[in-house]
Amino acid sequence: MSLLNELADHNAAIERTILPANIGALFDDSVARHADRLLWVAVDGSEPPLSYHAFAIQVARCAAALQGLGVRHGTHVAVMLPSVPALAITWMALAKLGAVMLPVNTRYTAPELAHVLREGDAVFLLLDGDYFSLLPAAFPPDRIITHGAILPGTAGEFHDLLAAARPTPLSSPPDANALMTLQFTSGSTGAPKACMLPQLYWLTIGLVRAHQGPPMRRMLIDMPFHYMGGQWRFLMALYLGATAYVARQPSLTRMMDRLLQHDIEFCSITPAFAKQPPDPRATRLNLGWAGTMALPATLHAALEERLGGAPVREMYGLTETGAALAMPVSVDWMTSSGSAGLPVPFRRLSIRDANGAEVPIGETGELWISGPGMMTGYYNRPDPPFQDGWFRSGDLFRRDPDGFHFILGRIKDVIRRSGENISASEIETVLCGLPEIVEAAAIAVPDETRGEEVKICVLLQPGLGPEDVPPAMLLDFCRQRLARFKLPRYIAYVTALPKTASGKIAKPALRPAGGDPRAGTYDTELGAWHPSC
Repeated sequence: MSLLNELADHNAAIERTILPANIGALFDDSVARHADRLLWVAVDGSEPPLSYHAFAIQVARCAAALQGLGVRHGTHVAVMLPSVPALAITWMALAKLGAVMLPVNTRYTAPELAHVLREGDAVFLLLDGDYFSLLPAAFPPDRIITHGAILPGTAGEFHDLLAAARPTPLSSPPDANALMTLQFTSGSTGAPKACMLPQLYWLTIGLVRAHQGPPMRRMLIDMPFHYMGGQWRFLMALYLGATAYVARQPSLTRMMDRLLQHDIEFCSITPAFAKQPPDPRATRLNLGWAGTMALPATLHAALEERLGGAPVREMYGLTETGAALAMPVSVDWMTSSGSAGLPVPFRRLSIRDANGAEVPIGETGELWISGPGMMTGYYNRPDPPFQDGWFRSGDLFRRDPDGFHFILGRIKDVIRRSGENISASEIETVLCGLPEIVEAAAIAVPDETRGEEVKICVLLQPGLGPEDVPPAMLLDFCRQRLARFKLPRYIAYVTALPKTASGKIAKPALRPAGGDPRAGTYDTELGAWHPSC
């Protein structure tokens, strides 16, 4: 039997797995099997380690405390915390209650937080003390739970509430189809919108990732928990009975230290880390394998050598669909091909043309994705995200005769900077709120370190020039309304914006073939203008 047939059988076996009834059942089973094993270790030592059993006690207290405040099935609870135990404890407690979590990006500004609370119909807000200044005045104080600091008039401080709680048995556990998360993602349509992710979504992605490579017991989680990446890694740990070594943020300079200090067996690698100089300590690593996304093929072989020979494997997925593609650890002849891999269990993929017809093998089209455990829709959005059960990814792919998929670009108007999806429309909407600007267009500029950078082309009111609306003014205006990772790197002042026949900005014309797209722009990082030619 060929390896590809073995992989197909492997996927089929995973698809026959009987999933836990809900996330609470997954958590409880993992605790029962690994009670004395460490579940959570802060890599910086900022919190004491928690065993599975100790973590479960905190989850039970949290569920009781939330229930005492009025959290019930379907209650929307926004959570704006760094990657501390309280975040995952709250997530598991909400899952047991059948409530809904709204993870809030800790880099959001006050207007962005207000948008999430409003658009997500948040009833409660769990907020870290570092973010009190972002609180919208309209949010009821008695519905705010603070973390790490006390704010007068609020429902109470998280740790105090848990200490006073008396856990009781919970009735009517939710089923797998119950809504678990409103995960806000910029996508391509402007301000962040909320993907409705049921408990089945998380059960599925956790199982798939846990079986993507050999089982590991010591995992590094350095992706913040307000992203799906941090969350599925935690569920992966529950499936495997692993210890999660959690960092509040990824760090290029401390990555090798973390891997060595904690004897990490699984982690995720970014293209930026792959470009770091070799470290002689790599021979001491104990990595079993590592995941990555959009790693340039030219970097792959050297990266594996630098990591002591550990397999590094591509993953591809979307917030809306969860995992979709992965390069199996057992496949080593395709690792430097640039392929995103093969379909993962529970996912069916199709590459189609603009009319929805499948394209022949080897030709380019849009990737369509179907299967159980995907999002059920966008919250409070009437536009259906599915077409006959298929989700249109907006990404261009081709497939080779063996079924390996290759991503070629994106249809949707999104800039991907250091792994962050940034909506061009959202940046344009913010900029057009400045009276001095008539129109604005945001486009991607290739960048070796971050993948893509944000470039804005602004058309000023007649009679105004860069001296009237300088780059610092534009940047300050954006800084008050956008998270730091969305801020433009390059600013270009234009006398006109090219238009299509329907009057829309013709962005392809803003990306001329050849030449330097930075030419004539102001680089906000360097604080200087690039030469015009």
